[in-house]
Amino acid sequence: MTSGGGTTAGDAKRALRSEVLARRARLTQAERAEGSHAIAERVEQVATLRHARLVALYAPLGTEVDTGEIGRLILGRGGKVAYPRSVNGDRRLEFCLCAPAELVQGPLGAREPPPDAPAIDLADVDCVVVPGVAFSVDGHRLGRGGGYYDATLEAMPRAARVGVAFEVQLVASLPREPHDAALDALVTEARALAFSRESR
Repeated sequence: MTSGGGTTAGDAKRALRSEVLARRARLTQAERAEGSHAIAERVEQVATLRHARLVALYAPLGTEVDTGEIGRLILGRGGKVAYPRSVNGDRRLEFCLCAPAELVQGPLGAREPPPDAPAIDLADVDCVVVPGVAFSVDGHRLGRGGGYYDATLEAMPRAARVGVAFEVQLVASLPREPHDAALDALVTEARALAFSRESR
């Protein structure tokens, strides 16, 4: 939507995406490792994730938060972990039970379960750990631009949505469109925020 030649939500998202990606890229490898460790410890404060039996994680792409330690914590308490895989000709992702060591390079650039890994029923997922480029302090996210997570989360309303990010990825508010999926919680190396999805 535009008004009087103003920028669209899409234009605003693209500009913000570039700005926040540059911020995140300025973090050193040591800072990202330390931040990812702190996030893994803090994420246990989120009850919906702490009590989840089946958690959908993601394999980090580029400078994203590394979820490896989160996965080890979940497996260590007897939970199960699934990873997303792109589906040919479909905007939605499917999730497959898979050991981190079995992940392979996928067509979208991220590591994902191999083609022979069986997909699970989305309704069985208790919690989704959601990646993103930018997150707002009121519980919204800006993804990479493909809309895969937004479309997938819409198909799994029961699953709790927990965003993970470094503090440099947080903004006061985000340009939003009707299809953008809201979060239930957001965890950074410095804080854990909870939201009420129903009220938005």
